[in-house]
Amino acid sequence: MRGQYFSFDAIIASVIFILALVALISYWYSVRSFLDFQNDQLSKDAVRVSNLLFTPAAPSSDCATMTRLGYTLGWDDRRVDEAVITCSRAQSQDWLREKLGTPFGVSLNVTNLANNSVTTIGGNVPSTAANVFKIRRLATVVNSTNGTYLAAFDLSIYR
Repeated sequence: MRGQYFSFDAIIASVIFILALVALISYWYSVRSFLDFQNDQLSKDAVRVSNLLFTPAAPSSDCATMTRLGYTLGWDDRRVDEAVITCSRAQSQDWLREKLGTPFGVSLNVTNLANNSVTTIGGNVPSTAANVFKIRRLATVVNSTNGTYLAAFDLSIYR
């Protein structure tokens, strides 16, 4: 009778041990994959480019003389200049990569949330792209008549 209780306790203890081991291994692999994702150069560059888009263009907002692309009116005024969106829409993918300082492909969709019109900068993400990292940011856009509207900036960076 006494041996029967011991074997039942041993079975329950081994089941609890195996469940704890499986939970620990599962946690370890999920943390490891998350850290690999955070350390990926593509995700780091996407965050950097996303932040760079909401700085002022340098040295001016004219696309012909611009050395660094940025959409805001100034460092103290974070509203987006619609004229820069318009001039960057007509530029090539190579121009966009150069002004943003990234070796990866860049696609930016600016959606006017008032009327749902979409402006695509840099072309669409190709269907053959292996890795795509997407970031969405919202901003207030100032048009030529000093009117404003809310816009969603959908940035996609891909290999």
